[in-house]
Amino acid sequence: MTTLRILVDAPPEPARESEWALFDASNRNMRTGRGASTSWPAADDVEAVIGAARGRVVTISLPPVPAQRLPAAARYALEDQLAGAADDSHIAPATQSADGSLRVAIIEDAWMRSFVAASLKSGIQWRKVMLESDLAQPPPGGWCWCAAAADQPGFVRTAIGATIAVSPVRGNSLPDEITVALAGSRAQRPRAVRADIAGATPALMAHARETTGVEFSAGAPWRWHAASPAAFSAAIDLQSGAFGTLPSAQRIDLVRWLRPALLIAACAVGVHVLASVGQWLWLHWQSSDLRRDLATVARTAAPDAPADLAPATAIARRDASLRHSAGLAAADDFVPLLARAAPVLSRLPPGATRSLRYADGHVVVDLQKLDATQLSRVQQDLQRDGLVAIGAPTASGARLRLGLD
Repeated sequence: MTTLRILVDAPPEPARESEWALFDASNRNMRTGRGASTSWPAADDVEAVIGAARGRVVTISLPPVPAQRLPAAARYALEDQLAGAADDSHIAPATQSADGSLRVAIIEDAWMRSFVAASLKSGIQWRKVMLESDLAQPPPGGWCWCAAAADQPGFVRTAIGATIAVSPVRGNSLPDEITVALAGSRAQRPRAVRADIAGATPALMAHARETTGVEFSAGAPWRWHAASPAAFSAAIDLQSGAFGTLPSAQRIDLVRWLRPALLIAACAVGVHVLASVGQWLWLHWQSSDLRRDLATVARTAAPDAPADLAPATAIARRDASLRHSAGLAAADDFVPLLARAAPVLSRLPPGATRSLRYADGHVVVDLQKLDATQLSRVQQDLQRDGLVAIGAPTASGARLRLGLD
């Protein structure tokens, strides 16, 4: 089972390029890339990782609440933390911990609706939809500050699992969001902050320590697809509540479903080709064998025939010669040929025959002008009687050549 995860910053469109990562059955990252949905690699499941700027994660404490009542309880507890009306935000709770703490993912409801509608239009069915910031794992008792680069916006993941959107670094100054968050966290002040940022300079870390009194250290640059399998598994699925019951259009991998049929068809075509080639070779061998036997018979029956003469012609000439020597008529003599053609020629209109002559085992009949269909019918009738009739128009009419070959 493979999983394709897509980093989504805007509702999906067929032509919109997105960063993707392909994972194997053990959640190991096999390869990454960027491109439109038509260029995404095939996978058994597709998951969406929503950019950190689109939502946040908070941690609240509630008394034990049944799972079916958690969304309503979380929304009530977060009323004073939501920007705008409560219905403007989509709330997706995780599983409540034994100590009553509950992580909740929050994202703008209108954006989530646009995302779902665009996914349906593009034919994408997401197995899971999660926030990028929900994948970060801070050090024990500390925070992690994540961004692709120092000059790009990022986020902070706290020790209790909450997230804070962070603006880019300007010079060596710490972003205001981190300064304010640390100043307001005296009760749960982190022991250290790990900066998972490409380009986190020693000067920036030193300035951050002086400003906040908290130890800052540089970590590995943040890459969402490098998150641990446990982080992907524990991330909150945003497909809950109203967005958990919306109809979804399944993305069908035609190549995957048709692969067995295509394989069977390819095998059938291969067998058919091999059988056809084998049959052709067999018939070719039989034809060659018959030609050799006929040539042997011709050499025996007509040893004086020219070497370049066809065996059938040599045998026919030898037969005619022996018949003539015995006072008998050969099959291609004038009278036998005319006798076979007479029933058909007699059906021609009176005066249609202009002349008739015999030479080299063939009777040539010159005819008056006939209708094209009538000449064709005469040829067909002669051929049914065992004669080879070749007709051709002439300036004054038509000409028929009759014979056995």
